[in-house]
Amino acid sequence: MMGQCMRKPEAPEFNPAADWSELRQRLARLAMALTRSRDDADDLVQQTVVVLLTRKPDLADHGGYARRTMLRVWMDQHRSTRRRLSLWARVARSRVPWRIDTNDLAVSDRHAQVRRAIELLPPMQRAVVVLRLIEELQYKDIAEVLECSVQTVRANLHLARACMKTTLGPC
Repeated sequence: MMGQCMRKPEAPEFNPAADWSELRQRLARLAMALTRSRDDADDLVQQTVVVLLTRKPDLADHGGYARRTMLRVWMDQHRSTRRRLSLWARVARSRVPWRIDTNDLAVSDRHAQVRRAIELLPPMQRAVVVLRLIEELQYKDIAEVLECSVQTVRANLHLARACMKTTLGPC
């Protein structure tokens, strides 16, 4: 046994279809929370995958890098004044209700109010709220994704919560 070479452990087989499917589902959930529209979420996922594959294909399946890339793509879309005005005009013309699978009207109504309050937040505050409450990331991870300090994350979350509290009123 002493003279025998030790074999390297075999790496698990890479299954691109399963791996991409899982990554796409995670990105789609985040995109839906950010855009509030199935079509816009699909477009955002598609743009993110294109950016991932053209810039750093070796990191394309890394969840943190993919999430950060998606947030950058989404925030870039919101930095343009013309796009922002177009978005608000679209939202003002037709509010797309969120679908809730529940029969309880009070819960359904409260969910709709919370989603409307999140919709009204500025992009950075909305991103922080989505990453904290929906993606359940820690402050440090949110700061890393958004490329800002932890204090900036906390400040934006504080402002977002205060704005939502004002919008929603007492629980």
